[in-house]
Amino acid sequence: MKKTLAMLLALVMMLSMLSACGNADNPPASNPPSEPTGATEDTKQPDVNEPVSYAPMKIAFAANAVDETFVEMKNAMESSIGPALNIEFMFSEAISDAGALTTFIENAYASGCDAVWTNVTSSIDQAAGVCEELGMYFVGISSDVAKENMGLEHYVSVTGASAAGYATAYGQALSAVVSDGKDHSVLILSGAACYGATSFIEGTVGSLQALADVYGLTYDEDLYALATSSTQVDATNDKGIKITVFPGMADMATNVSPLLQTGDYDVLCGTTNIYDSLGVAVDEVEKALGTDIKVISRAAFSDNIKAAFNGKDSQGSPIMDAIVLNGAYEHIAAVAILRNAFDGNLDNMRDNGQCSRVPGMVPLVVTNADDYNALSADNMPYCYTTIEDINAMIGANATWQQIDEFGASLTTENILKKFG
Repeated sequence: MKKTLAMLLALVMMLSMLSACGNADNPPASNPPSEPTGATEDTKQPDVNEPVSYAPMKIAFAANAVDETFVEMKNAMESSIGPALNIEFMFSEAISDAGALTTFIENAYASGCDAVWTNVTSSIDQAAGVCEELGMYFVGISSDVAKENMGLEHYVSVTGASAAGYATAYGQALSAVVSDGKDHSVLILSGAACYGATSFIEGTVGSLQALADVYGLTYDEDLYALATSSTQVDATNDKGIKITVFPGMADMATNVSPLLQTGDYDVLCGTTNIYDSLGVAVDEVEKALGTDIKVISRAAFSDNIKAAFNGKDSQGSPIMDAIVLNGAYEHIAAVAILRNAFDGNLDNMRDNGQCSRVPGMVPLVVTNADDYNALSADNMPYCYTTIEDINAMIGANATWQQIDEFGASLTTENILKKFG
């Protein structure tokens, strides 16, 4: 009898333990933790650290060049933006022609990519057509709006900085340099403007317009005619200010040095990166003539530009006076737009049935060493855009206008204010 009672007691205890533990198929209901005293539905706060959940996606980028800026972008996409948005990226080698672009897109499709974006400026319409046939979303980065295939369903947007943005940026840079109450003489290097390159044309026109605004002058010729001249031309005006437009990009040191040696110019403004090719020539002329030549250049962050901003020339003035810094927001805009399209928000990313135009960020203007050092600091997020900023541009309520407006807000002043 005792043995039977003991067995029954053991059986009851075992069943009790199994009931407490539950099992894999039918887990026990868990009791929610009690709220702190005084907590109400209105006062409870969401968990801001909870990550946003995205479905897996794969995007291919076709590059027009594999340079320092490409490496910076690639690192940002692979190390932070990709993991945060659950995107795997595939990157090309440098692509120089339409055939190579088409081949890369087809290889991307075979590799499971859902979308493509590219900064190759030629054959954009053709690339959009290939993506349409393959059912891949496409974003181009070009200074011109592509014209033939804008109505294709998978052609979502064009996100490159507008050419007009370069006019604005160069106008700001030149105004900052010459607005000191002095009559300066200016040599504008128009680069590829004579070949029809829109950013160079607009950069030259913006520079000429800035001089007109600062000095209150009127030119004898049309600004676009001056900007696109294929030969050296003086921008004659009613105030007699010495302004010359010099075209071309080859052999800059050989061709431009004689002009500087005349001593006729004390401001040198380049619509391309003129510092790397003319920095030594400018220094030699300054030493020989005992004069200061102010330099404005198109540039990217680099050790050379940092040294120029933080250094002094033979006259005790800054070596670099201003730069127009190409923005990288076009890449972030492209990824945000493609993420939205893939997630079912395609209509909001397109403009009334056509691919949208998202010029976004105007090229940054930097006019002093302190701003340059702050903007190029290691702790700055890629293109001054945090993951929280990107998440806010993705979702059912996101629009291409919102993405565009955020890019336009990325001015030097706003960036320094935001990141201190």
